[in-house]
Amino acid sequence: MAKPYAGPPPILVGYDASDDAVQALEYAARVAAATKTLLQVVFVADDTVVNSAWGVVFDASSVQSTARRLLGEAAGVAHSLGVAKKRIQTKVAVGTPVGVLTQLSQNCSMVVVGRRANSGVSRQFSGSTTVGLAASVRCPLVVVSDTATHIDGPIGVALDASGPGLAALDWALSNPLFTGRPVRVVSVCRAPQSRIFRSSVSQEQIDEAVRQTGASQASLVAKVAVRHPGASSIEAEVRYGSPIDELASLSEQVSVLVLEASVRFPTYSVGSVARGMLTYASCPVVLVKS
Repeated sequence: MAKPYAGPPPILVGYDASDDAVQALEYAARVAAATKTLLQVVFVADDTVVNSAWGVVFDASSVQSTARRLLGEAAGVAHSLGVAKKRIQTKVAVGTPVGVLTQLSQNCSMVVVGRRANSGVSRQFSGSTTVGLAASVRCPLVVVSDTATHIDGPIGVALDASGPGLAALDWALSNPLFTGRPVRVVSVCRAPQSRIFRSSVSQEQIDEAVRQTGASQASLVAKVAVRHPGASSIEAEVRYGSPIDELASLSEQVSVLVLEASVRFPTYSVGSVARGMLTYASCPVVLVKS
């Protein structure tokens, strides 16, 4: 009789055999193999499609059969990347992708999905499933991009030096997958949005704003680092400009970008910087809830 799984909380990946889902599966499998974690691969048959209001009839048994075949292929890919067969679970679920993955995320260490916006005009937007999950999942959400170039590069962490949130840096320093990897912490001193106001800001004022941001950043980093005495080296940097532009530039130099996501009420959505990174980042993005 097989022993029940007793390892870390499982990694959940949404899979539908699309190109971005394959990228998500491969990323999740590598993490699961490195950490000896259970990998749960879920195919969600969207009930808004299966129960079409447009008069199109879908054979439920055919959908289930196709889903099981695709999941079997996905399990083979995961195993080829080092995940033991006993640590791979597959599931076919009916519902909305956001609803199903959110419900299953309650006992997971992370949810991994593809971006579904990677080229041309579509790059201007994130997929609706990704945006919905960003606000609703109960654990860190990893959104995988197929444009990543620094797979073995440092871990990037976006830190808002003006806010109390330290969840992103705490998560990055405590993640066993990142042990021994250097961490780059970047805080962005936001440039004024008004052109008129921008013209009245002197270089001395900019330098002072950057200095104050740096002091706040150093205090926050020290507060978190003391809880992780064995953590890797931390390099801190302050940039001045648009947070989305600066963090998108950072994403070209790191293997993964971790940032804290605060859900805004009453819209139940994440902020503009998080949404911007879901769209424009050149590496996987990890959203950690505050």
